[in-house]
Amino acid sequence: MATVSVKKSGTGFLLEYGDVRLALDTGVKGETTLLSHSHSDHIGGLKHAAHIIATKGTFDTWKARRSDNLRNRTEIKYGDMFGQIGANITALNAGHVLGSTMFHIEFHDGLTVLYTGDFNNVDSLIHSAATPVEVDVLITEATYGAPSWVFPKRKSVYNNILDAATQHVDEGRIPVFLAYSLGKSQEAIALLQSGGFRVISGNTSIDKVCSVYKRHGVDLRHLTLRAPETTDALKDGVVIVSSSSRHTINSMKKLYGEKAFSKIESRLEYYDLSGWTLGKFRRRGFPLSAHSDYKGLVEFAKSVNPRVAYCFTENGRTLSKHLSENGVNAVPLE
Repeated sequence: MATVSVKKSGTGFLLEYGDVRLALDTGVKGETTLLSHSHSDHIGGLKHAAHIIATKGTFDTWKARRSDNLRNRTEIKYGDMFGQIGANITALNAGHVLGSTMFHIEFHDGLTVLYTGDFNNVDSLIHSAATPVEVDVLITEATYGAPSWVFPKRKSVYNNILDAATQHVDEGRIPVFLAYSLGKSQEAIALLQSGGFRVISGNTSIDKVCSVYKRHGVDLRHLTLRAPETTDALKDGVVIVSSSSRHTINSMKKLYGEKAFSKIESRLEYYDLSGWTLGKFRRRGFPLSAHSDYKGLVEFAKSVNPRVAYCFTENGRTLSKHLSENGVNAVPLE
């Protein structure tokens, strides 16, 4: 067998094996790109890609958040296989955001590779957990790949968010939950509406992505800042989900005027929804993450049982060390 080469390239990697070259979450001139999802840190240089393979969910969320179109594209469904010269590519659910994909790559001599992109190995209200498959080579994210990043049970995090929302609304205050516009915001809206709260979206970027989730069958009900009911809701009891507090504040000032907004602002209570609320960052909020935590990363890699695991993102070196200690031969991608 030839040797697998995985090299950093732009926002992702270039995978080479024999005569096969595949770009992973980045654009490389003249090559096919496997696009795991449309978060901004995974889409660099896609205009250079000769061909892009992704799910409909990924292409739809891309279109909702950007004005440019992706050409020469192929939609692939979970479980479906796409034949590329020298390799067969199968899309698997990554559990991260709508349409997020792990790619299982089988080369014609039988060697198998799994590229995770960003993934979550636990279920959420709106996303199903990623499931490991055994392969020869694992290329895995390591965002929370250090022992200090261990999340509480998701149900416990959900309950804490709902408790905080209840307390503040009962006190006449307005909790603002800060979350990424793609994935986390939709999970937060689904959670809060399940708790009986009226939810306002603080950003048009969230609104656009919610429209995509709705088209894909996710039940999301929320008010926009411009909705006629929003003014009364702000008086009577409401929660806000925002992907940018600055943009939300500026929009509310324009819509309601400086004087009216000053009264609203005095009632706002901010919380981050992120894994980064744990560990050294200790931001005010709740550790709701769209990624696997340290334990999840280790358990996933052990279940994949690869000959070698390549670990990327800032904790790649740390995760590689701990995987090796757990019987998985691993090296960081730097």
